[in-house]
Amino acid sequence: MRLRQVRNRPHPARERGRVLRRAAVVLAGCAAAVLGAVTPAQAGHVHAIQTANSPSDGAPIAGGGSWIVNKPSGYYLGRLMPGDRFDDEVTSSANWHYGRAQGAVNMCGWVMPGSMGAALGDTADSCSSTTESTLSHRRTFGRDYNAAAHQAGDGTAVPANPACELYYNYFYGTDFGSNGGHWATPAGTVGSTVRYRFTTNDGAAVVVRDPVLGWGFLPIGCVQRPATLYNDND
Repeated sequence: MRLRQVRNRPHPARERGRVLRRAAVVLAGCAAAVLGAVTPAQAGHVHAIQTANSPSDGAPIAGGGSWIVNKPSGYYLGRLMPGDRFDDEVTSSANWHYGRAQGAVNMCGWVMPGSMGAALGDTADSCSSTTESTLSHRRTFGRDYNAAAHQAGDGTAVPANPACELYYNYFYGTDFGSNGGHWATPAGTVGSTVRYRFTTNDGAAVVVRDPVLGWGFLPIGCVQRPATLYNDND
């Protein structure tokens, strides 16, 4: 009688081990593919600043460059001059730009439509949405306003000392409670009348608009502030 040849069958435990090892290899390959497809950290687009046009009259802004404001069409916080760098992290539908100003100020804020000049590459975002929200409230950076919130778009005419120098920048960084006193970017001496807008939280400087030099900062002793001042938030 001929004996039938029987093939060796794999041991069940060893077979399960081989299946598990093959599954692990497949999963590792899938994980590598997924990791390779992960979107990198959000990157802003750095631009050189160019002089923007005023939203009110369409002419290049007095003094050149771009205002830094707390929100689109908001309060003046400083200025970037032509050639300074700005990391554009958010662009509004009206073409205002939120991100980090990298000139004499190193602060988060909004700059003007038309202020983005030559592209200078990308960098990781450094201005959070929390900072953006905090900046939108005017008591974050100032006090003693010339008008109640949302009631004026310009300063109030007040006498000024024409021997005083206007500076386009006073803050360095975005902590407006402790970073004042960094007078930078001198613009020239002011006229005898300026338009007062608000006082910085440290009580040492005022934001004004000079008819020739534009928006900037003066020492508080250089102006006669309005008789009625407002400290409501918005």
